Amino acid sequence: MTPRITLKKTWVAAVGLALAVSTAGGVALAAENPSGWYSGGNATLADPAKTNVALKLYNAAGVEVTSGSTTTPLAAFAAADGAVRNGDAYASLFVHLPQSTTAPGAWPGVQATGTGKFSGAGAVTAPATLSGKPYVATTAAGYTLADVVAGLPNNEAGASFAGVYELRLRTSSPTAGVSTEYAAAYLKVSGTSWTLTTSPVLGDSVVKTAVATTVAVTWPSKLAYGTASSVPVAVTAASGAAKPSGSVRLVSAGTTLGTANLSAAGTASFTLSKTALVPGSRALQVVYAGVANAFSPSQSAAKTIVVAKATPGRPAFKVKKAPTAKKGGTATVTVATPSGLAKAGGTAQLVLKKGKTTKKVKVAVKAGSGKVKLPKLPKGTWSATVTYAGDAHYASAKSKTVKVKVKKK
Repeated sequence: MTPRITLKKTWVAAVGLALAVSTAGGVALAAENPSGWYSGGNATLADPAKTNVALKLYNAAGVEVTSGSTTTPLAAFAAADGAVRNGDAYASLFVHLPQSTTAPGAWPGVQATGTGKFSGAGAVTAPATLSGKPYVATTAAGYTLADVVAGLPNNEAGASFAGVYELRLRTSSPTAGVSTEYAAAYLKVSGTSWTLTTSPVLGDSVVKTAVATTVAVTWPSKLAYGTASSVPVAVTAASGAAKPSGSVRLVSAGTTLGTANLSAAGTASFTLSKTALVPGSRALQVVYAGVANAFSPSQSAAKTIVVAKATPGRPAFKVKKAPTAKKGGTATVTVATPSGLAKAGGTAQLVLKKGKTTKKVKVAVKAGSGKVKLPKLPKGTWSATVTYAGDAHYASAKSKTVKVKVKKK
């Protein structure tokens, strides 16, 4: 496969990082289209622009540095052991993310320093050990390695790629622009530390196989409308010491009732609000979304739970206008329900009794109350009782007996 080289070289900035561009000496660096670097997407295609010139790091005293912290500048200087391109006087340092599935020419990267002059009038002052070498000060307008890692996280599984980043030093001049060639070095990041390492082995790709998981749920023994409940969940991996991460969903009839993130222990707990489930038979299930290349999705067995109706307050009966033997009267029936829940609806029945005489009146209940038309009643004292039939949310309930005094006229 023949590399396809483009004359205009540019570099892709990592997400969240701006390109550190310097126009010193008339040299400006802009961004690269990786697709123009090679054709065919062959991950084992070596980058012909990589020279055999070694790239090294030095402290301010000119002593070579081979390890350090990701949270501080890499070193005081990055320098190539020899010329990268003859005639250049400026240098810039880039950090690239090696990818086992991508040719090196298209590895994404970020410009990590400004562009500095290393020879001639106005050159950046450097230790004598760097004399005659292309170098750039890494502390000038640069990023720490931790900044780069945050923008370009390394998720490789291959042993020679995992945690590895490539440093590229390119040189430039006001007349010839930025060099295609570069000197390279490689760092391996572990936690907040880095050490120099060897170049990744092209083709060293390991495809991570997601670990199977199971979902265990502790279902409440009882559920009732109007009563909050909790549903503890544990997601377990079939193998390995790592605990599943990600999120789980509580589902009923295809509707997501809640979503929760798993803890470090692979557990979560759903809180069912007082109104989350209406009364009736409900099929509940917990679904684990899984994590790509880490943990496979899974779900618990479906659990059918009968959600009980709430118990309303006792119906209350109140006469507004007392009936007589010649005229009917009016009254109200109210069915109290807890705050925040649905108002009672449905029907109720008023039963009026006096001796062996019984009168029944059907009452429509809307939003917790209903108006009652009382019939004409013979003179005397009647007992009134209201039985609420219940509705979709509430069970039936019966009122206390109320005395109703009826006058002759």
